[in-house]
Amino acid sequence: MTAIERVGNVMVGLLLGAALAAGGGLGPALAKTPETGNASEIYLKQSRSQSYRYAMLAGYSAAERKDYNTALINFRRALAFRPGDRYATAAIRNMETYLAQEHAEAAKQAEIAQRQETLARAVAASDWACAAASVDRLVVLVPPDSAARARLIAYRGELTGFIQARANLDQWSTVCPGGQT
Repeated sequence: MTAIERVGNVMVGLLLGAALAAGGGLGPALAKTPETGNASEIYLKQSRSQSYRYAMLAGYSAAERKDYNTALINFRRALAFRPGDRYATAAIRNMETYLAQEHAEAAKQAEIAQRQETLARAVAASDWACAAASVDRLVVLVPPDSAARARLIAYRGELTGFIQARANLDQWSTVCPGGQT
């Protein structure tokens, strides 16, 4: 038995003794016991409070490092220690939003890499329709204020010249059937 449990049990005993000495019997004595219960329940509440606090701090620390998965795990732990807690709930919602944004950005970067590869194959095969369609999609994916976008737009103009000149008609749409990317 820990010291905290002993102190709690002594307090409960003193309250019971005082109620019995007052002549009320055992019923009223039990009714006057503290709501917090025995010392182990008090310790458990303190432990849960500390665990909540540690989980929230760990979550905030991970979020600052942009480690949103770890932050989410810790905020969920904090919510388990305090169900319905608005701070843990808001933090979880924020981390889920950040993770969704990260996943969307990763998917966008993967598509950019795939479109660049298709563009390189199309240019190597003189498939100007496919190259133009690839550039059109890349222009949408690349940030508006980037130098890469400006280069893509200029390159699209060159591709338009090849298409209008009907250069290498026998090579068209070999990489991207129908000019689709």
